[in-house]
Amino acid sequence: MTVHWGHSNIIILFAALNNPIQKFKSKAILMSDKPSKGGFNIGNVGGNVSIQAGGDVVAGDKTTTTTIITGFKQEQDKQEFIQQIEELRQQLRHLKSEIEESKGGSLDEDEKDSLVMEVMQHIKALKTASEEAEQLPPQQEPSQEKRDAIEAPLNGVNQIISKISTVFEKTADFGGKFKNVAYITSLLLSARHLFGLP
Repeated sequence: MTVHWGHSNIIILFAALNNPIQKFKSKAILMSDKPSKGGFNIGNVGGNVSIQAGGDVVAGDKTTTTTIITGFKQEQDKQEFIQQIEELRQQLRHLKSEIEESKGGSLDEDEKDSLVMEVMQHIKALKTASEEAEQLPPQQEPSQEKRDAIEAPLNGVNQIISKISTVFEKTADFGGKFKNVAYITSLLLSARHLFGLP
């Protein structure tokens, strides 16, 4: 049995489906010469019901595609992200050494020590971010807590690079000694992109 109906026949159809005798009586009432546009088509196929419509009909077995906003779209992105985080850590270690070796300028030893300590903290924070990223499955939106655990260290690197640039751009050797600042910035942007951050 195939039944076509518009919006006004829904109540009659459900009554017909619940009573097998009335099912055949209701057939004439429910069917018209033409199915109504945008209506439903319910067929009796061994007790199963199928619904067809002009657009999507959402049901329990409907396959949906979701687009993740943050997180890793695939395993390769995750592995590349982890490699870039390790490279960022290496570049920050190199930058720390350059700060320690820098002489002259307007920065006294205490300020230099403070800056070195900040860089070391960011190196350690990036390790935590890498460990968090390792646990995340690809194609799944991370929880806000996991996202923050990865995003905060990346934001911190951006802040320390800006601070170092501001402090040392007045010195004559900034362009030569701190040349890896531009490379760190490009690594940082790439890592953010791989994790789905702006």
